[in-house]
Amino acid sequence: MNTFRRLGALVALACALAGCAQKPAPASDPVAAKEQSALAVLKTKYPNVITGVDVKGRTLIVYVEPNAMYSMDEDSEAAMKAEALERWKKAWTSAHPHEHGVLRMVVNDYFGRELSKSSTTV
Repeated sequence: MNTFRRLGALVALACALAGCAQKPAPASDPVAAKEQSALAVLKTKYPNVITGVDVKGRTLIVYVEPNAMYSMDEDSEAAMKAEALERWKKAWTSAHPHEHGVLRMVVNDYFGRELSKSSTTV
């Protein structure tokens, strides 16, 4: 029984670390690298909440520690999400001048489960 608990704890830890790990933007795509670095500031500003960001086309995926996010008051959580979406909009429009479209932001936990989503038009 004790062995199963240890194995379960190791599996949970591995899953958590896998969700937090980020692939660096490929050096061959300077636009993606620029967008990724513009959004990395979010991890510094919200170190206990945001564990990573990932840019995929017109979608920003923000990985969070759900317990830390839910322990924030509602106004702080809303402000964090609004800031992330606004930073995404600025980074994308800077990297894609004169282009228009809908930008999405998805907030996932470290297991990749969607917690919330929002969008903005450029």
